[in-house]
Amino acid sequence: MKPVKNIYIIIGFMLFALFFGAGNLIYPAFLGIYSGSNLALAILGFCLTGVTLPLLGVVAVAYSGASDIEDFARPVSRHYALLFSIALYLSIGPFFAIPRTGATSFSIGIEPIFGDNIIAKVIYGLVFFGISYILAIKPNKIADRIGKYLTPSLLIIIAILVIASFVKPAGDIGPAYNAASDISNAFKDVPFVAGLIQGYGTMDALASLAFAIIVIDASKSHGAKEQSEIAALTFKSGLIATALLALIYIFVGRIGASSQNLFDFTNGHFMFKGDPIDGGNILGQAAHFYLGSIGQIILAAAIFLACLTTSTGLITACAEYFHKLQPKVSHVTWATVFTLIALFFYFGGLTDLIKWSLPVLYLLYPLTVVIILLSLLAKFFEKDRIVYQLTIAFTAIPALYDAISTLAKQTGLFHLPAGLVNFFSNIVPLGQFSMEWISFAVVGFIVGFILHKVKKA
Repeated sequence: MKPVKNIYIIIGFMLFALFFGAGNLIYPAFLGIYSGSNLALAILGFCLTGVTLPLLGVVAVAYSGASDIEDFARPVSRHYALLFSIALYLSIGPFFAIPRTGATSFSIGIEPIFGDNIIAKVIYGLVFFGISYILAIKPNKIADRIGKYLTPSLLIIIAILVIASFVKPAGDIGPAYNAASDISNAFKDVPFVAGLIQGYGTMDALASLAFAIIVIDASKSHGAKEQSEIAALTFKSGLIATALLALIYIFVGRIGASSQNLFDFTNGHFMFKGDPIDGGNILGQAAHFYLGSIGQIILAAAIFLACLTTSTGLITACAEYFHKLQPKVSHVTWATVFTLIALFFYFGGLTDLIKWSLPVLYLLYPLTVVIILLSLLAKFFEKDRIVYQLTIAFTAIPALYDAISTLAKQTGLFHLPAGLVNFFSNIVPLGQFSMEWISFAVVGFIVGFILHKVKKA
């Protein structure tokens, strides 16, 4: 059976919708309003981490022939692969990313209309996670349901807002400002680096490893059998999904950059109702300016669809993996458990979800990027385990430091030695950009590659 003609378009739409959550609207809007005239550089950095890395992740899994994240990471070691997979699935699943989809869509799309009250939150949570669950318990239908119906609806709604921003702009693109003193918010001083780090917040590179399995399964269900056929179909689908992401990032960033006139600028911050703005405030006020009260409803619909598709994909991916770990527990049972856990954490609120996910993100993101790149480069070192292990080991050192350092700042319960902070922040190359893990990864790879060559000699 040959793959259905143009199935890569349907699967590409599905993959785009899986990636595209509310954070993919919020971050570029926030980036846009502060980067202003530096928008091009900031968006370029954002797209590198928010578009290129997710594409590489999907392609790497497809070409490796891995059946899941654990299989993908197994060249490092069996035990590492298991721990890494469980940590990643729980992070992009019930503990952080899934409840964040519900909390974000409520905060941006529902709260401004119905208010922040427990009744509205309970009703919305039950509806949102109920629909996500219904879609997720039939994973073989996910490509058709999301790719054919939900994604086109989402794109139409976003297109309405983008067109309105050209027909009735809120103002000209203004000057650049730093949103805060840290490097990730330095849109005036180093817009490319700030955009690069902001792109991490989408968590799409992490999710790409899980979503790749859904794409591969969808490809097989539509007739692709050979590994080369599956990989080619995945690559084409990935290009469609990431091209759509890049276009939306550019246009939403422009909406933010042209919306400075809608807010007061006080003490170095754009303000809304006395508080510094976030991406949701920007989109909400812009939508209201473009289209009046109907604009807020359109935005709420876009946020709902964006979060729903992501939530569905994450529940499906997590349930499939843990079903494989424990076959006696069915996919439906795992999906039920994860949906209920996510619903519980959803009531904790968006702010706490984002806060407590940061240390985990700082730990897992470098390890994920490195395993993706190692998989793509594997033929150059003949998949020698020593290269995998040393590169990952070196990368884990600064990743663990960043995670612990962030936790220390958040809790205030402990402090790291000043010498250690100075070493990672000021001495290690790229440390001033909070990207010191790159230097460690390169050293680890070089050492591993040399030992590989010595073993062969």
